[in-house]
Amino acid sequence: MALLVWKLARELAPGGGRADAGAAPPAGMPRALFMTLAEREFARARRYGTGAALVLVDIDRYARLCEARGLAAGDAVLAQLLCLTAPTLRTADVLTQFGPAQMAVFLVHADATGALDVAERLRERAEQMEVPHPEHPAGAPLRVTVSTGVAHLRPAHLNLQALVEDAQDALIAARAAGGNCVRAAPVDLGGVSRTDTLPERRRAQPRPNNDA
Repeated sequence: MALLVWKLARELAPGGGRADAGAAPPAGMPRALFMTLAEREFARARRYGTGAALVLVDIDRYARLCEARGLAAGDAVLAQLLCLTAPTLRTADVLTQFGPAQMAVFLVHADATGALDVAERLRERAEQMEVPHPEHPAGAPLRVTVSTGVAHLRPAHLNLQALVEDAQDALIAARAAGGNCVRAAPVDLGGVSRTDTLPERRRAQPRPNNDA
């Protein structure tokens, strides 16, 4: 399935992985389809004990980027991140845009160490990106860092939603640590609400996510 996502990303980035100046960010696949496939792989991993993990990647200070450089800049950064991620995944892994500044990767046959390795490579790749501004390509390139949360399938995860919530908690811990880092579940948030830790996402006024 990652190959399908890469094909879609390449169509939006014909210049060898560089986001086209006029392209919208590739969604990878609709989030509803991502969840369906992730549910299937989650059930299979629980049944056969093959291991699985969810990696959530969130662009640091996304709202500030959009305020300073425009919404097109935020779109371009996410598009580039998806384009660079898709070809590094295995065929069975599943990738999608999970939010206005976020992508999700469901890793099959992944142990905790392997999932952390993938997450760290994604963090490093994001830090090294230089993305031309789609409206001002001759200007200074866009540079970002990402926060990454990882949840590896454990016996306590009775359903996919439990795995998603653990990955979200790990992502919150990464953001609370200042960003540009990886955190793995389980984490102790000290009673902090998930919604209370995401003020930037509310201010960013993202485009609605189309699940269809």
